[in-house]
Amino acid sequence: MAAPTGWTVVPNTDHFNGTAARTHAWYKLAGASEPASYSFTETGGSGYDMSGGILALSGASQTAPINASGGQNNGTGTSTAVPAPSITTTLPDTLLVFGGACNVGITFTPPAGMAEQWDRSSSGTYRVTTEVATAVFGGPGATGTRTATASAACKSDGILIAVAG
Repeated sequence: MAAPTGWTVVPNTDHFNGTAARTHAWYKLAGASEPASYSFTETGGSGYDMSGGILALSGASQTAPINASGGQNNGTGTSTAVPAPSITTTLPDTLLVFGGACNVGITFTPPAGMAEQWDRSSSGTYRVTTEVATAVFGGPGATGTRTATASAACKSDGILIAVAG
């Protein structure tokens, strides 16, 4: 997938679970005027379902907004647990952003202590579902694994991003 001009990939967030689910994360520092919408381009094939959204944050660092990030595909088996690996922050009071993806149309319960920002499922032939949840992390230090719960077993990916203020 290709992001529009001006977007930057978040390190360690492109994960692919075979033909099941794939995660991507980008960020953009908003300017004085932004368009009403953005178009992300599917690459490497067509006809696949996509699910996602844009999370608008205020107060992020304008020079180094991403403090730490990590992700993983969660294997070829299915489970209702959708974990993202622990990351280590170097600053206090970062905003943790959890992202999860499943290869079926389900719903998520966000990781404990995190506020759900979206839970979206595609409606096509090859359904996928994405979840984003956030929480303030006092840090600095290891965040611990964050795990969302899917309403049915799925193949999944999970990512965790620490946004610096």
